[in-house]
Amino acid sequence: MDSISIQGNSWLGLLGSVGLLLASYLAKRYVIPFLQVGKRQQYAQYIAVIADEVIDELRLKYPDRQWLTHLDEAIKTLAEICGISADIAERAIRASAARK
Repeated sequence: MDSISIQGNSWLGLLGSVGLLLASYLAKRYVIPFLQVGKRQQYAQYIAVIADEVIDELRLKYPDRQWLTHLDEAIKTLAEICGISADIAERAIRASAARK
């Protein structure tokens, strides 16, 4: 009788382990990438807000339409503040300038 109960417990333990493996696989496959997209989207929003601030600063510094000639300065400033590449900074600055 004891051998039957031991075998039943081992099967339950095996099923529990398989269940945990399946749950961890599904979490790694679907949940973690979903959460990472949210972080990237939030980071992109922060970059856009900072780009808007940099453009506003340029507009205050050069009140006429001359601020458009200083976009390279804004790109460099944004890249330094956010620690991003110049290509990403350029896209953010150009998008912000288009909104203004």
